[in-house]
Amino acid sequence: MKRTSLCFLLAVFCLVFSSVSFAAEDLVALDAKLEIISGQVKLTRVGTNKSDVISESCQLYAGDLLETLIDSKATLAYADGTNMRIKERTLIEVQPMSIRVFKGKTWYKFTKRGTEFRIETPSLVAGIRGTEFEVAVSSRKKTSVAVVEGAVAVRGNNEGNALLTEGLAAYADPEGDLSKPVEFNVELKKAEWDDKEWKSGNSSNDIYKLYLDYVNLKNEYGEDDARAIEAKNSFNKAKNKSARKEKAARKQQ
Repeated sequence: MKRTSLCFLLAVFCLVFSSVSFAAEDLVALDAKLEIISGQVKLTRVGTNKSDVISESCQLYAGDLLETLIDSKATLAYADGTNMRIKERTLIEVQPMSIRVFKGKTWYKFTKRGTEFRIETPSLVAGIRGTEFEVAVSSRKKTSVAVVEGAVAVRGNNEGNALLTEGLAAYADPEGDLSKPVEFNVELKKAEWDDKEWKSGNSSNDIYKLYLDYVNLKNEYGEDDARAIEAKNSFNKAKNKSARKEKAARKQQ
């Protein structure tokens, strides 16, 4: 009986191990580079429930979930030159020829990726026909698409469709009913996504970055987690060092 049970357990182990190996080999790598401009991003790998809070670039795979945390923003740069910008508190799923936006604000500049690429939200689908546009999803799942340059075809999940050109926006309510196109101020929208704000090294001082790391890790894993404790110690060390420098500078004045 014991030998039979042991053989059964070994068989189950081999089956599970082979399934995990197959799943790892089955991952589809994206031709997109994630760059964290400021703050941190929570990454949930496809096929798992495990999430990591990251501060540096890493390889992405089809089905990965990315969530920018408080005071954080990131970009996705594709091999063909297509660029995506992601503001704080935005949750997306990445795929080779689509992006799913569950909440938050995103901006896109397309080059050669073609009309097959789609942006999907809880209430509408946007087909790419142009270059620069914004997609925003509110906490109540209301979605807006605003075209800065080019054209985007949008379709409500329930009712309505439109071809948006420069200066036009459309909104879909949580039920998926699409509004008629409306005009918006293109210059104000461009200023909101100003290129200068999306370059590496634009974050505040190092002490603020360390503080932000601590806050995000504490919120994700709890104050007693080893990662949060280490981040807190790094922040306090840098803060004390800065205070000593300021005190020494005042004495010399």
